[in-house]
Amino acid sequence: MANDGVDAIIEQWREQRPDLDDLLPMEVFGRVYRVAAAIGDRMEAAYQRLGIGRGEFDVLATLRRSGEPYNLSPKQLSDTLMLTTGGMTGRLDKLERAGLIARTPIRPTAARCAPSSPPPGGS
Repeated sequence: MANDGVDAIIEQWREQRPDLDDLLPMEVFGRVYRVAAAIGDRMEAAYQRLGIGRGEFDVLATLRRSGEPYNLSPKQLSDTLMLTTGGMTGRLDKLERAGLIARTPIRPTAARCAPSSPPPGGS
């Protein structure tokens, strides 16, 4: 098997701390972390093509899995995604500018309580 960066780290630990008996958890975690980082980078590149990031994707995925008519209030979204309302407003603004959601006020004076949903034909 070819050596990788994790193997080098484990070898350093063995040299410096020969008293450490079980380095397998460190090997497993190191490799899982590196795979997760590589996958995350690819996901970010895919999001970037749409002009969004992981946070905005999470909003779109939450709307989609909510079922028809795919709309939730900003409060429902922020509760589901465990974000502050200010953080959610920023994400919704970015998605609206990108044309990925449409916000419609519940009543004319309630722009801050507007539901969010994909634009027509965008589910």
